Amino acid sequence: MTRTAKVSFYFVLFIIFGLIGMWMPLLGDDLHWGTYFGSNYFPHGIFTYYDGRYLGDFLVITMTKLKPVAFMAYGIFPTTIIYLIQRIREQISLPKSIGLVSASLTTIFIFLTPKVIFKQILGWHAGFANYLPSVVFPLFFLYLVLKNYDNKNVHYYRTSTILIFFASVAAQFFAEHVTLLNCFNVLIVWLFLRSHFGDHFKRVLNLILAGNFLGAILMFINGAYIKILIGSDAYRSVSGSSSQDTFFHYMKITFTPKHLIIMGIAILIFSIATILYTRTLKNTKQKIANYALLLSAYVVIAPFMVVSPFGARCMFASYMFFVAIFTINLDLLLSSYQKYLFPLFTLIALVLGVRMDYISHDYGKTFDMQIQYSQYQNNVTRDSQYFLQYKDTDYIWLTAPIQNDNNFSELYVKNKKRNMIPINYYDWTDAARKIKNNKYQTHDEYMKAFDKQILEKVNLIQAKEK
Repeated sequence: MTRTAKVSFYFVLFIIFGLIGMWMPLLGDDLHWGTYFGSNYFPHGIFTYYDGRYLGDFLVITMTKLKPVAFMAYGIFPTTIIYLIQRIREQISLPKSIGLVSASLTTIFIFLTPKVIFKQILGWHAGFANYLPSVVFPLFFLYLVLKNYDNKNVHYYRTSTILIFFASVAAQFFAEHVTLLNCFNVLIVWLFLRSHFGDHFKRVLNLILAGNFLGAILMFINGAYIKILIGSDAYRSVSGSSSQDTFFHYMKITFTPKHLIIMGIAILIFSIATILYTRTLKNTKQKIANYALLLSAYVVIAPFMVVSPFGARCMFASYMFFVAIFTINLDLLLSSYQKYLFPLFTLIALVLGVRMDYISHDYGKTFDMQIQYSQYQNNVTRDSQYFLQYKDTDYIWLTAPIQNDNNFSELYVKNKKRNMIPINYYDWTDAARKIKNNKYQTHDEYMKAFDKQILEKVNLIQAKEK
């Protein structure tokens, strides 16, 4: 019964996250990854000088071309992160009942990720493909360390050993800062904790060390990083200058001084509290987990002190490491109340998940209608092109208003000399509602009726302005 409940829990999460991926619109460079640029990326050798995120790039290409792949990717990777955090907690101390408190609480925090980060991770396929899957291996490695710490009887078969090696190589092809973190983590463990492992895991650890460094070499020999080092890359750079879009410069221009002070104090208090609390613990595995996650949260962000560009998406790994510390320790602290906390946290997670599915579905409907209406207007003779706005952009990475989005217009707007006019979300959805129950023989007739409603809305707005 417990196993069935756990499988059901993770399956529901898989579906909820998968639907977000299937419904989220293509934004910014997603549109290019999903069309001609993505189609030429590997066949024409663009990957040899673009970046070393080979698996991340492959993932975003397939996600933007095939909705089922987006569904699977969004379903698998966040659920895996949640699963690994729960498994780390169970390596520290087995739960008395079904457990899953850490998993359900982590799910809540993912859905409550600050909007500035959320929109660049779950609200943008290109951000998701590189920055979310990359968090999986650091958590997996920590799980292996805890599982084998002072446990020298664990046996690894050849197949699992080989798979772990290939995973350690593949994990390096998503995001550069996590690639460096993986190398840092495995080196620290190899230097200071190796004596606590059995012979089988020592061999596995050696393979992870080799795999992480091999993967890092394969990533950074890409021609893009040579250009970055010599300063000839137009987008990325290594510089400590305040004029570059490094971590400090990004935070300065994105947040007010008040918000920066509050965030800084909150992170400092959390970090100090974690250290002081961990020092009082007697459980060695819990100590290792806390210190490892806290150190990782800072190490993973450190490269952006000098590397640019930095964006909110680069904070996702640190955010998840902080979340893991909080959820695991709270779960362990309140272990006596698991049977009450699990249903409560699960209910909250489900409500937040369904809410996010609803929001994603609305974004997706808007995107589909934008394309259909733009393609219809391409065959209509007039001076203006009308663009349907999203309800909001709270959870999507829209870098420019839809009427000014060059990526969108390049693919879906034929006459770029027209006046580009946005149509308010409530106006165009009202127009669609008015013709919803009418019968049309062809889709073109439907779009003609919709266009008529939009023009009436425009005329009414112009009359009011006069």
